[in-house]
Amino acid sequence: MASASFRESMNSLGWSRRESQAPVSTAPPSLLDRIQNLNPFGDGGYVRLPTTESNPGAPLPAPSRREEEEGWFALSRWDRLLVFGGLLLAALAMFATCIGLMFTPVFLVKPRKFAILWSMGSLLFLGAWGVLMGPIQYFQHLISGPRLPFTAAYFGSIVLTLVFSLGLHNTLLTFVAAVAQLVALLWYVVSYFPMGSSGLRFAARFGGNRVAAWMSD
Repeated sequence: MASASFRESMNSLGWSRRESQAPVSTAPPSLLDRIQNLNPFGDGGYVRLPTTESNPGAPLPAPSRREEEEGWFALSRWDRLLVFGGLLLAALAMFATCIGLMFTPVFLVKPRKFAILWSMGSLLFLGAWGVLMGPIQYFQHLISGPRLPFTAAYFGSIVLTLVFSLGLHNTLLTFVAAVAQLVALLWYVVSYFPMGSSGLRFAARFGGNRVAAWMSD
C-alpha cells in the first residue's frame, strides 16, 4: 500500500516516464496533414534525437509498471554514447592537465598528486569503455587471452601508483608506477590499430638496440 501510494504521488507530480495515450483519429488525413508530416521541424520546432535503440531491452514508455521500473536501469545505445563521451572527455581533461603540469614546478614539488590525477584519468578511461561495451562484456574482454597481459600490467600499475602515493608516500616508487601506467595505456591504445602489436614490438626492439648501441659507444 505504501509503495502504491508513493507511485501515485510521483505520477501526480509528472515524474512518471509513461506517456498518456493520445486520442486516435479515424478520419483520413488531409492533404495539408500529409505536407505537415514531411516537415522534420513540425513537432515542437526541433528535431528530437533518438533516445532508444531499435530493439531495447526495456523500452520506455513501457506497457506495464514493472517494465517501466526495469527501464530505469537500462541504457539505450544513445545513452551509452553520451556517458561514454562524457567519461572519455573527463579522462582526456585529466591527462591533458597532467601533461601541462609536467612543465611546471608542481610536477617536481607534488609528484604524488600528479600520479593520483593520472590514475583517476586511467580509471575514467576504462569506465568509458565499460559503459559503451557493457560492464560484463568488457570485463570478459579484458580477461581474455590476448588482453590478459595488458589487464594485469595496467590495473597493477594503477594499484601500485595509488599505494605508493597514498599509502607509502614514496615519490620515487610513485613515479616508476606512473611511468609503467603510461606505457600500459599506450600499449592498450596501439594494440587496437592494424599491425599495432607487431609495430609496437618492432619499435621497442629497435629502440632497445639503439639505446644499447649508444651506451656501448
